[in-house]
Amino acid sequence: MRKLGALLASLMFGCQPGQAQETAVHTASTAPLTAASETATAATANPSSAASAGPNTTADEAVTAPEGMVKIPAGIYLMGADHARGNPEEKPAHEAIVAGFYMDVTEVTVAAYQTCVAAGTCPKAHIAHRFCNTKPKLLSERSNHPINCIDLKMADAFCRWADKRLPSEREWEYAASGGRERRRFSWGATNPTPDNNCYDHPGGSCPVKQFAAGAFGLHDMTGNVWEWTASQFAPYPSKTKPDIIEKRGRLQYVYRGGSWSRRFPKWMRNVLRNRYEPDKYSAAIGMRCVKSIEPLECPADTKARDGVCERVSGDTLCEPRHRWNGKQCVPDVAGEQAKLAGTHPTRPREAAGSAASGTADTEPAPQVISRSRTPQHDTDCKRHWPKTPASYLFKGGKNYPSRKPAVSNAGCVPRDMGWSWTSACCPG
Repeated sequence: MRKLGALLASLMFGCQPGQAQETAVHTASTAPLTAASETATAATANPSSAASAGPNTTADEAVTAPEGMVKIPAGIYLMGADHARGNPEEKPAHEAIVAGFYMDVTEVTVAAYQTCVAAGTCPKAHIAHRFCNTKPKLLSERSNHPINCIDLKMADAFCRWADKRLPSEREWEYAASGGRERRRFSWGATNPTPDNNCYDHPGGSCPVKQFAAGAFGLHDMTGNVWEWTASQFAPYPSKTKPDIIEKRGRLQYVYRGGSWSRRFPKWMRNVLRNRYEPDKYSAAIGMRCVKSIEPLECPADTKARDGVCERVSGDTLCEPRHRWNGKQCVPDVAGEQAKLAGTHPTRPREAAGSAASGTADTEPAPQVISRSRTPQHDTDCKRHWPKTPASYLFKGGKNYPSRKPAVSNAGCVPRDMGWSWTSACCPG
């Protein structure tokens, strides 16, 4: 099979931190892992060291992985957000069993993708957006940037050409979160800044491997470009297998990880789910590939069956202060159980001005969409969207995609959003 390692070599130059221009992107048992995995610390920035192979990976495993990849060991973890945090679509937190697999250390680069194009297998990446990395004026200097401006079908074509595949949503979150560590970001709990990942960046993507590796020795799982998965967007619990990638239709597929275009930490969380139709693309979306391990490697307390690992013993994982009742995780306290009685768990409404803080509001929203002036955000609008310098707050609708028509019809561009509100910049 083709060797892509040479094309994944890192260029040792960086992007300068600054403010980002937004793109068209719309918008978490019994010990099944090794003892070392429960006590390990974050990986170092040196991908060639044993430590950088990640908190759950041994030096031998790193050596035997295919070139440019790292072994992600089998495990059981709690996927999604706890009931008192995050957006409704990120809940409920649920047990997810993951078989061992290999994952690309970096996002697929422009150089690697162009090799597939030259082989006649991959279609050329789109170049309509000014930050598409294969635009003629950018191509020569961005060979080691992640490929972007590709839709899901193009991402799938590349991974197949490389004898790999796209990851499932649960595989991606498991790898980004350090397995059972449940890291908020790939490096840990510290909020993202332009100094620790490609975030809030004015010039598009950054070279791969510019920043220190995170969980399992993987680079840029948080930031740089969002990454396509092979999972259709659907309510949790997550599916055990990747979905078939539909070539047409209105089905949406999940992409993960945040990107250079984001300016609020909430958009970079490992549990955040975003989605797009398979024929859509953005300068802020790219990919990385994975490779299955055969025969299937399953964690302790599970057994391979019909191509997946299923639990056969041990206790099902539940979030803190919850217990397994034989059918589902339920709160240990009766009062907590009452709070979760609805279809979507909620939390208290955010205080006024939450759009500025970037905190997700998970309160169920009314269907009527209202608009009110928020001049306190005019400075931000003038800085990033000078043609639409006036800030407004749109509230209502069932979720943030449902407010998009109202925002667009008013000639506005989204500035930030929560479950029941959208902060937008509008004509003066």
